[in-house]
Amino acid sequence: PNGLHTIIYGETGVGKSELATCMYKYAIKNNIKEENSPFIVFNCADYAENPNLLIAQLFGVVKGAYTGADANREGLVEQANNGILFLDEIHRLPAEGQEMLFTFIDKGTFKRLGDATKERESKVLIICATTENPTSTLLDTFNRRIPMKIEIPSLRDRTMIERMELVKNFFKEESKSISISIKVHKEIIKSLLLYDCKNNVGQLQMI
Repeated sequence: PNGLHTIIYGETGVGKSELATCMYKYAIKNNIKEENSPFIVFNCADYAENPNLLIAQLFGVVKGAYTGADANREGLVEQANNGILFLDEIHRLPAEGQEMLFTFIDKGTFKRLGDATKERESKVLIICATTENPTSTLLDTFNRRIPMKIEIPSLRDRTMIERMELVKNFFKEESKSISISIKVHKEIIKSLLLYDCKNNVGQLQMI
């Protein structure tokens, strides 16, 4: 009834973030989540060079936990209470952070960085994404706690029919956003269908 913790994997640009957003919208539409439920997006790569700061962003921090922690601060797990937390590039989360995350998945409780005693509660659906093979880059103990695994194929592995539907949808969305009807020459469509998009759907959309 509350959804399943999920990991989405696939190459850069295949649409992992888009799928996570669709899952959130689906949960709202079907009353699995309330309309004002938070949807928080965090890219683990942004703080990958500073593990303490990365873990503090997720779980919060107490004053004095590390140099520069000059105040108590709640983390994204608290902010995402009763909603969805989307963790992009989850393979950049260090082992310590993965352990804290799977403990949270197990118990629904966590501790802020630097606080060894006070446990806090939050009800969050975790959606992760990675460009890496999750079985080789994530702890086995973490992997086992993610029951739903979704692989999004690269653009080169999609059929020409699928690619055509993507192109048509991009033009429809653009037409809607500018409120102008768009007519496209067949040679442009042909070029878009045959163009080698090394960065997948994201690159096709930006052409």
